Amino acid sequence: MSEILQNTARAFKEALADRYPKLLDNSRARSAAVLMPLWEDQGQAQVVFTKRTESLPTHAGQISFPGGASDPDDPDLAFTALRETCEEIGVCLDSARVVAQLDQVVTVTNFLVTPFVGVLEPGVEFQPNPEEVERLLVVPLAKILDRKAYQPTQVNWQGMIFHQDALRHNGDVIWGATARILLNLLDRLGDSAGDIVAAGLGASPKRYGQQ
Repeated sequence: MSEILQNTARAFKEALADRYPKLLDNSRARSAAVLMPLWEDQGQAQVVFTKRTESLPTHAGQISFPGGASDPDDPDLAFTALRETCEEIGVCLDSARVVAQLDQVVTVTNFLVTPFVGVLEPGVEFQPNPEEVERLLVVPLAKILDRKAYQPTQVNWQGMIFHQDALRHNGDVIWGATARILLNLLDRLGDSAGDIVAAGLGASPKRYGQQ
């Protein structure tokens, strides 16, 4: 793993060590997990999203993290997130690892989603599954962790209108459950978000508390 991602992962772990993820009690929702993949490109930490194809039965056309419903054979939800990442973008278990668990969210389609932060090995070759992924969207972690980047937005989707804070990037809109996961993360991180941004930009470890 690159030094930037090593330091970013360490900063995430330290920031979230005493801030336990929020778990929701919803037995009627179907269990699912997603991975927020951190990848180094252009000398900084980036976050990889998928643009879902329009043919999918749920959340068609949305920007999301790789992930999906848990299978009975999955040993845990972290494995679900990694398995689905492999299936959707071709980055498999030997090239990705989980760093931290985030707050659960429930989607409008009644999935109880457990998100995880993960890091990808350098030099990974993305192989999006064309049946599920139209394309990838890569956003700098520094933008993801900048609350000012999230603006009130109206989204029209499948005949429904949603009003919520969303993140725009190069013409794409990150909204819905994915945006809520990111905003929940910012709430948990508080001032520590700046430490993680510094790590993701390659700042000296001493600047964000690492020795």
